[in-house]
Amino acid sequence: MKTMIQTLRLGLAALLVAIAVQSVSAAPPKTGIRGQTLLQQSFGVDVAPGMWVGDTWWVSFPASFRVLAAHSGREVAHVTSGDFGSFEVSLPPGRYVVVPDSSPGAVPFIGSFQVKVTAKHFTDVSIVYGSVFPVLL
Repeated sequence: MKTMIQTLRLGLAALLVAIAVQSVSAAPPKTGIRGQTLLQQSFGVDVAPGMWVGDTWWVSFPASFRVLAAHSGREVAHVTSGDFGSFEVSLPPGRYVVVPDSSPGAVPFIGSFQVKVTAKHFTDVSIVYGSVFPVLL
């Protein structure tokens, strides 16, 4: 019985230490990155040989990306934006690398980019994808 009580005490102590470490290392609630994932779409009309007229627009686009710690390259978050492309992820202050994932029918314009997160502030980010299916008229 005495051994079981000691085991329970050690287990409880380990749990309390784990909770304390997690609360210290957790990101502050008002610090991180937020923004939108967008899909750039275009159309073009061939009005003469070699001459195109067209337009480009952006639409909200659900997509996912990874956030890596810039100093170590360790993944700290994997984020999927909502149906309208918006996202928000809490992160401690520091430098991070955002790596957009490929998406069916779209490719990210930039393979990765660095973001600086400052205390008590969300850094705004836009991740733009290009459609692999151009609209030609």
